[in-house]
Amino acid sequence: MAMPTPVEDEILGRKLFGDRFSSDEIRQWYEVEVGGFFDLLTNHYKITDEENQYEYEYVALNHFHALDTLLKRQFDTCVALGCAAGDDIAPLAPVIKKFFAIEPAEKWWRSEIGGKPAVYLKPSPLGDVALDTGSVDLVTSFGVLHHIPNVSHVVSEIARVLAPGGIFVVREPITSMGDWTKPRQGLTANERGLPLAWFEQLVTTTGFKIVRRHTCMFNPLLSVCKRGGISTPLSRKSIVVLDWLFSMALQWNMHYWRNSFLKKLAPSSAFWILQRTGEIPSVV
Repeated sequence: MAMPTPVEDEILGRKLFGDRFSSDEIRQWYEVEVGGFFDLLTNHYKITDEENQYEYEYVALNHFHALDTLLKRQFDTCVALGCAAGDDIAPLAPVIKKFFAIEPAEKWWRSEIGGKPAVYLKPSPLGDVALDTGSVDLVTSFGVLHHIPNVSHVVSEIARVLAPGGIFVVREPITSMGDWTKPRQGLTANERGLPLAWFEQLVTTTGFKIVRRHTCMFNPLLSVCKRGGISTPLSRKSIVVLDWLFSMALQWNMHYWRNSFLKKLAPSSAFWILQRTGEIPSVV
């Protein structure tokens, strides 16, 4: 079954491609994406070792935009979407009692993350989260939602499982990531970024308050760093700060479909810290 053709609003970023899919189309997407990131690291980038370990390259980026703030608090339970072996959330272990990791690639499953108990769960193809309503106080999603078709349903599930006052931390690309209807080197088959305005309208209508939003990942700077021999620039705080300054200065030039060089002179991703408001909304 072929995927639907994107409509103009999805190409322009007014709506999100995949969010209108039927159950069968969502399942088809899931089957393609379920092991996509693991396969990329192993077969394309070739950076996993014999024990499926890898060098996590966004440590400084995550700390600067979110983790340093979270480390000032204490949390009973953290639900981590698509966290692989847990390297992205391990720095939070000092302030977490227990992790739930929703991760499709079982080769990355562990019994602990950062020395704290961890329970790994398979994601539901339709995006349901197998946890009780209001049962957790922190959810993290670092570059995961853009691999999911029905993002609005998943966000509503996160709102459901979070207790009022709970925190949802998100980092996502905010561009189309090229033409997702064609194969793209170094990307999974279906991933595409979340249009910034669309996503912010979604979270505010689903029961979240936007506490903070930082744009990031100014690709021209990162390309210069890599050509200069810095293979993981976003693991260095000095570069992360410079990246943030460039991203803030060029936010005015953000476009979802970046089909010219000038349109690429803008941040390509964003970090949000969202807080769950009072009432539990009905599931989308």
